[in-house]
Amino acid sequence: MRSTAKVTIVAMTALGMGLAGCSDGAGTPSAGSSGKTSAGASAATSSGASSGAPAGTPGTGAAAPCLVGTWKATGLDGKLSGPVTGTFAGGGGTLLTIDSAGKAQVDFGSMQPVTFAFTVAGGDVKGSFGYGGKVNGTVKTPAAATGTWEPTGTVDFSTLTVTVDLTSPAAVRVADKTSIADFAGTGTADTGGAVDAQPVLKKSSYDCSGGTTLKLGPPQGGPDTGTWTFSKA
Repeated sequence: MRSTAKVTIVAMTALGMGLAGCSDGAGTPSAGSSGKTSAGASAATSSGASSGAPAGTPGTGAAAPCLVGTWKATGLDGKLSGPVTGTFAGGGGTLLTIDSAGKAQVDFGSMQPVTFAFTVAGGDVKGSFGYGGKVNGTVKTPAAATGTWEPTGTVDFSTLTVTVDLTSPAAVRVADKTSIADFAGTGTADTGGAVDAQPVLKKSSYDCSGGTTLKLGPPQGGPDTGTWTFSKA
């Protein structure tokens, strides 16, 4: 989390600053903005490949047999730690499709909102967010029902958008179908890190040993970005 982002959160909470109708000078837009943050950092539009590769370039993938098929999310759950402490949950309805060659697509068109709540500097921040659009890429996994999957080639996040609504300390729409590339960086700090700039199709631990349930979580030793739970559609 960047130092300017921390200042943004502290100003929002400890000082009780409302976001509506003004900018805090650290990337948080006004309620009447076009929906794009002024975050200077670019979002990752690819994963697991050199920056020179075009988005969506397929790699050589493979998926464990139990991963193959269409999955529907029952939810995303996670905890926030570090400068902020809190939780987030929701996200049911997200669709994930994987074939045996590891080609994968995540469709957020039917995603339900994820609610978040965290505390920083003695103040509370609450709200919700939801993704829109689709993410396409290729993953590679071992043949086992549990393990780690990693993107191969590049993952296309170019149509991924995010909408964020705060309810406390001020009721304001922070982002309205904003490109993840525009939201990443200081924008993610407004949710305490609950909004992941690379959801689902990134290096993750997986468990599909139950056959009809798939869990995708942070790899061992990685940051807690929440665990997605899917059911076979």
